[in-house]
Amino acid sequence: MDATDTHHLVRRGRHRGEQRDPLGAALAALWALGHIVTLTLLGIIANDQLGAVHQSAAPPARSLPDRAPAV
Repeated sequence: MDATDTHHLVRRGRHRGEQRDPLGAALAALWALGHIVTLTLLGIIANDQLGAVHQSAAPPARSLPDRAPAV
């Protein structure tokens, strides 16, 4: 074997009988699903904050009433 013999370093395609990595596939799917959910929630929050008119309570009165309420 000489220094230029690199045929063992070449990665070839998967053979029909070779097992797949189910844990890696499950983790990749979970990673992708987490990103989709996160982006969806951020989009919903941004749309709610930027697009909706929020009805809020009137600010409290800053002065005392002119007269006492009738009892």
